[in-house]
Amino acid sequence: MKDNQAKYPQLRFKGFTDPWEQRKLGAITDSFSGGTPTAGKAEYYGGEIPFIRSGEISSDSTELFITDAGLNNSSAKMVEIGDILYALYGATSGETSISRINGAINQAILAIRPTKGDDPYMIVQWLKKQKEPIISTYLQGGQGNLSGSIVKDLLITLPKNKDEQAKVGSFFKQLDQTITLHQRKLAKLKELKQGYLQKLFPKNGSKFPQLRFAGFADAWEKRKLGELTKISSAARVHKDEWTSSGVRFFRSSDVVSLFKGQVNTPAFISENLYDKLSEKSGVPSVGDILITGGGSIGIPYVIGPIWPLYFKDADLIWLKSRATFNSFFLFYYLQTPIYRTHLRAISHIGTIAHFTIEQAEETPLKITVLDEQNYIASILTKFDDLIAATQCKLDLLKKLKKGYLQKMFC
Repeated sequence: MKDNQAKYPQLRFKGFTDPWEQRKLGAITDSFSGGTPTAGKAEYYGGEIPFIRSGEISSDSTELFITDAGLNNSSAKMVEIGDILYALYGATSGETSISRINGAINQAILAIRPTKGDDPYMIVQWLKKQKEPIISTYLQGGQGNLSGSIVKDLLITLPKNKDEQAKVGSFFKQLDQTITLHQRKLAKLKELKQGYLQKLFPKNGSKFPQLRFAGFADAWEKRKLGELTKISSAARVHKDEWTSSGVRFFRSSDVVSLFKGQVNTPAFISENLYDKLSEKSGVPSVGDILITGGGSIGIPYVIGPIWPLYFKDADLIWLKSRATFNSFFLFYYLQTPIYRTHLRAISHIGTIAHFTIEQAEETPLKITVLDEQNYIASILTKFDDLIAATQCKLDLLKKLKKGYLQKMFC
């Protein structure tokens, strides 16, 4: 029964009912790997031939170029647009793609060319689906490399009907193109946001930002962070006081995860302990800012959607909100290149970086009137909303593709 099920995918295009056929990949393809021209020979590099390395198999450009002499005097091999490229070594082991350029490959890449009319895009999708089983079988513990002989011996199950192959390959090609479009949109939005972060805040040595909203022309005022608000930390909460539910208890990892749009396993304290801490030392309010003080230092979070909460002392620094400034204006200032450069210069970096309350209080910044702060916070918040929405769509598309890979292949 299992053998029979393995020959029929769960989900198929209408009109196809024949069982799929299992063959060795090497029986339906030719393959070869390349090499690297001798390092240090200037005449071998800087030419017009793109030199594709394993981290560039999905790219339409390369960092290095080689000359005809470099190609002819090494084991480097030429590949063409449409060839299947498969990474054999290093961090990208098991990654695969269709080549987007004509170029030369090194020894870490296996080029694969179908010889029996099989659809290359379908082969690529099968290799992507099988990446984890291949890695766990042949690279146990991350040790060793894949090889051409291993890849040739892989048993691949494909439709005998080439029309069905073409439909499946085309379907995943379109899905991949949609994913790529969202990835590019996400990258562009992040790039635009970084551009606005540089232009909406004054650079070092200036009291005026490069880009301003209509109606604002005055110089920004130079202040210290500690002059704007109270900066402190939390009362000590021991790990054995953490609970499985109750009031959220933030650590630096929670702030970093939220900043990156990721999910972290939450920690909690009891409502009873939270009430005691509230009476003893106060608790954060909506609009207050937490900044990571250890590990990935200087990452901000404006308290809002997740509340009430308490946080780990030493891990996080607590800035009280004030009516005199917009918390999100400060949140975005703490993301600017100027602030990040200052942070690297003053943080205590040994094996772990630290950002202290005293350093936070002495942090210099330039600040404008509240109305302009509100405009700046508003436009950057819109960028973050667009970035989050695009990331969500991208995650859904990747999840959708993963589901289709499971159902449309044997």
